Amino acid sequence: MRRLIVCALLLLPLNCFGWGHEGHRIVARVAARNLTPSAAGKLAAILGVNAAGLESAMASAATWPDEIDKRNTGTDTWHYIDVPITTPFSVTGLCPNHNCVIDRIQEMEDRLGMNLRGFQLIQPPIPPRPMTSQEAAFLIHFVGDIHQPLHSATDGDRGGNCVGLTKPLTHSDHTTTTELHAVWDVDEVLSVLSKRGGEDATVAALFQQFKNGATVQQLTITDWSHEANQMARQDIYQKLHLPNHTAPAGQCAVGIQKINVSQQYIDGNVPDVEQQLMRAGIRLSNVLNRLCAGNGCTANP
Repeated sequence: MRRLIVCALLLLPLNCFGWGHEGHRIVARVAARNLTPSAAGKLAAILGVNAAGLESAMASAATWPDEIDKRNTGTDTWHYIDVPITTPFSVTGLCPNHNCVIDRIQEMEDRLGMNLRGFQLIQPPIPPRPMTSQEAAFLIHFVGDIHQPLHSATDGDRGGNCVGLTKPLTHSDHTTTTELHAVWDVDEVLSVLSKRGGEDATVAALFQQFKNGATVQQLTITDWSHEANQMARQDIYQKLHLPNHTAPAGQCAVGIQKINVSQQYIDGNVPDVEQQLMRAGIRLSNVLNRLCAGNGCTANP
């Protein structure tokens, strides 16, 4: 995610993953359960597994873009789009050289759907993946990213990365969350897992919600960003009473104060977090089902 530099400085590995590893795995696994047989078969071939291993392979692929060196591969800015919360929603001018999550989702869709060749990062990724597997992993991951509210919002604070916590949140593995962005990447998902009883139970519950009739409009990629931005305004900046700031792109505004984030605040957002995880999973499955129909999604080295 976008916190590569911050995480390198603070040496807090758990906080370096958008939605956390768990959140991305949940999105991928929900999507896997809603694939057509054709899409499932083609994705299994792309990821190098059989049908039985597809859900696990998609979950692993979902976290790969956060495991590679984003700076060396030139992918660090692909995971988000900084849309100000102080003006009406617009992405105009916010994606220079297509280096934002909206355009990179579209790129991976185009590449998979049209079986394009020649995709190559500026440095070979470690751990490595075949070309088409990279494209699939990026698509799975980025659809998750764009549904995390702070990957489509900023208040002169780099999507909450500049907003420190007055009291760090300590996890059972002794890692800590020290800034607002990580609260939404990690701690909100941990609250969902705690409520549901773990990853397997969460995936089952969210997919069952959809099967029981929960509405998920497909919309456009930009619409997904707009939804996330609106949620950030309501659930984060308004609910936490954060003052407005402005700063040049990629920089922290002067005078941002640390804030207190309580467990009550985190738990109160669980319904919206679950909604975003479910939306991401179902929308991802719909995208893959469309792309892999017909001649799309042919595995290429």
